[in-house]
Amino acid sequence: MGESATTPTTQPTFVRDTVTLKVVRRKGATTDFLQSSSKKAYDAAAENIEACILQHVYDLENYCMYGNVASNAYEPSGLDTFITTNRTNEAAGGAVPTSLSFLDNMLDENLDRQGVNHYKAFVMSPQMLSKVSQLMTNVRLNQGLTGSLSQVDIPGGWRLNAYRDTPIIVSSACRPKTTMGTVTPSTGATGGTIPDATTYYFRVAAVTANGEQTACAEISQLTGSPGTISTIVLTFTPVSGAYRYKVYAGTVSGALTLSRIVPAFTYDTNGTLTQSDTDIINAGETTVTSNAAGAVNVITLLSTPTTAGTEVPTAMQSDVPFVADLAGGDAPEEYCFLWDLDRAQGLGRLPYTNEGGSRFNGLVTIEDLAKTDDFLPFLIKSYFALAPAFEATSVIHRGLRTS
Repeated sequence: MGESATTPTTQPTFVRDTVTLKVVRRKGATTDFLQSSSKKAYDAAAENIEACILQHVYDLENYCMYGNVASNAYEPSGLDTFITTNRTNEAAGGAVPTSLSFLDNMLDENLDRQGVNHYKAFVMSPQMLSKVSQLMTNVRLNQGLTGSLSQVDIPGGWRLNAYRDTPIIVSSACRPKTTMGTVTPSTGATGGTIPDATTYYFRVAAVTANGEQTACAEISQLTGSPGTISTIVLTFTPVSGAYRYKVYAGTVSGALTLSRIVPAFTYDTNGTLTQSDTDIINAGETTVTSNAAGAVNVITLLSTPTTAGTEVPTAMQSDVPFVADLAGGDAPEEYCFLWDLDRAQGLGRLPYTNEGGSRFNGLVTIEDLAKTDDFLPFLIKSYFALAPAFEATSVIHRGLRTS
């Protein structure tokens, strides 16, 4: 600085990173018989394709929010994996917000890291939006009056679509709808390195299209005498619609943290579902075994359960399970996101490719397949991944409850 100062010559440094696009496909078919017999009432093929597209979009949404490529090589990682700097966990059982300060705190974390003027949005359940709207207890509306009466206060009843100029996106993928069923623990004598004579406590939670669900009741397993026990096996009935499972573990009852994230299906080397098969998740840590339908129903822990697997980022290792009693009428714990959608200084970059021949020139492609016999088959696919450009301007708040 100053008239005789020298012009600096330091240059910025850039590093090229690689984002591996994932292939997500869904096939369907409509019979010519159904198409012919129903054409006067509705287009059966179009209805079928639309239903498959809708489910395909649910898949993409789930991967963008909760995906974990280190757990399942065939899905991209999402917000739950990427957001590490600003991650708030309420204690097991959750907390009911009494003011809108929790939204202020999320925005302030964004603004403190130069998120001013970034495109961003809150993502929350419709029930949480109702709660947030109720907390906005004093809304001022112009009622067309004059003078000092031109502003009238009305208590509540105003459903927000934004807060502090930040849009609120309603998503069903933030709030649990079900509770994981019974999980049965046992031990195995070979293949692992779990210490002997220790009692471990567990809860398992499914992640579905509605996000992370409420975990199962707490279970425990005592490992045996020296030299006889080396693995812990968790057996359960597969959850319909599950994408993956989260295993919470600890050596103290009620003090469990995230230990493993495993896929809900087993795959061959091409990414095709396999039946009655076993996959290794990060060698030496976990295996999953599927039933005759390819759905995982056995999780085998090969190493100490209280040491998180390498698929669990450090910031997620303090996550606690959702434990609300849904059957008893409790409101569940849920997620609230602040998603910074800036492409360079946020998590708003979604690379995808779309080759020629598709019906849609975008993220989702639909193609006709070769007709076989009396069927009209089709394929819906996406080649995409969420790119972790900069995660520190986005925020996750886990464990909030509406009541």
